[in-house]
Amino acid sequence: MIQPFALSDLDRILKIELEAFPKSPYDWATFINLHYLYLETFLVYVSPALGRKEGQILGYIIFTEEGHIISIAVHPRHRRRRIGKELLERAMTAPHIEKVWAEVRKSNQGAQAFYLHMGFKVTGVVPNYYENEDALIFQWTPSPESD
Repeated sequence: MIQPFALSDLDRILKIELEAFPKSPYDWATFINLHYLYLETFLVYVSPALGRKEGQILGYIIFTEEGHIISIAVHPRHRRRRIGKELLERAMTAPHIEKVWAEVRKSNQGAQAFYLHMGFKVTGVVPNYYENEDALIFQWTPSPESD
């Protein structure tokens, strides 16, 4: 189930972050800042079976009210279980969203396949976004009939 991030989730989020993004993980201070900046749109996926008390945070998403995905990650052992899909759909169905977009490492084939499967399209490239690696910009726009 998807719930708002709480500071008590920070240790579990940091573990997911290190496993999901070993090249450039966010640190604890970044997550605390993101928590205060995006209070309403920093969400965690909690295991329905075990719940938050058992520390079973399986993934998270942080996005702006305009639709920019700042970060999304699912613990590697829990991928391909629709957790990332549910988290991303929460951003895609947020009120007043006109588009949703994210930057993805050019080398991250898994993330690229995920966004394409979710209906996103590549709309641009940001040279050296990840210091020495380009990012592809993936964007999704709701169809007019989904209003």
